[in-house]
Amino acid sequence: MRLLNAEEVTGLLPMDEAIRLLSQAFPIISAGQFSQAHRQQVALSEGTGLMMGAAAHGVGFGCKVVSVVPGNAARGLAGVTGLVLLMDEVTGEPLALLEGAQLTALRTAALNGCAMDLLAREDARVGLLVGCGTQATAQAEAMTAVRDLRELRVLGREPSRTAAFVARLQKRLSLDVHAVSDAGQALEDVDLVTAATNSLTPVLPGERVPDGCHVSGIGSFRPDMQELDRALIERADIFVESRESAMAEAGELIAAAAKGVSRPQDWNELGEVMTGARSGRQDAQQVTFFKSVGHAVFDLVIARALLDRAELEGVGSSWQP
Repeated sequence: MRLLNAEEVTGLLPMDEAIRLLSQAFPIISAGQFSQAHRQQVALSEGTGLMMGAAAHGVGFGCKVVSVVPGNAARGLAGVTGLVLLMDEVTGEPLALLEGAQLTALRTAALNGCAMDLLAREDARVGLLVGCGTQATAQAEAMTAVRDLRELRVLGREPSRTAAFVARLQKRLSLDVHAVSDAGQALEDVDLVTAATNSLTPVLPGERVPDGCHVSGIGSFRPDMQELDRALIERADIFVESRESAMAEAGELIAAAAKGVSRPQDWNELGEVMTGARSGRQDAQQVTFFKSVGHAVFDLVIARALLDRAELEGVGSSWQP
């Protein structure tokens, strides 16, 4: 059994390769070619515990345990921590134990990269990233992997933390990265938006999103969380990983459906777009919105790829249960 820590997980799989791998997983979900246990949530004293698992033929069986504790930032600790266990699909033998927070950040950014590559305009040049937490660096890398951005704006809650994040990101990316403080102004002439926060309430005014913009909401993951507002949902064509998962966990879409603003049957699964069963972007003025709540199949695919790469390169350590 191979053990991979956070540093090893981060360095093994380039973002463009992770995006390519997950683009092959979306049709698996839409075709129902997997077995999945519904994500379980438990209340922690200051956050949420999540447990999820899936099996897919030729990939394996995996489960992930993650804690999301927003208050950890004030403690100097990561807001998301966890572990992923990968097992052999046929024998049930444990194959690998991987650090979960960085794996989650990689797979979430990569699946958003798939969505942006499908839905954002080809000439998108100005991006906006909302949030500068655990997911943010990988999300910025995904945004720049799929579009040739010349400017990336970063909107965060705490000015000092946002400034520090922007400084680190500027060293990694070959484009203009700068902080913005007003949500409405941040949206002026923007082409591509990723919201990666744990906010319970909307972080952007949907009526200010420009025509032709693509927006991804990847932070909120519970029915009581609404990272983006109803104004955006009323204007946009909606895309999801899975209608079933979205109906259970996507707070923005659940609330909109309850008010009759949006219907689940109108939400497009990305796997359906990839196979041509449904349409993606149809014109340059269309506003598109990808709402992600995650899916265990993506964790499984990335964990398998990380293990294969680790074995090939001799990375990680061995442990016998």
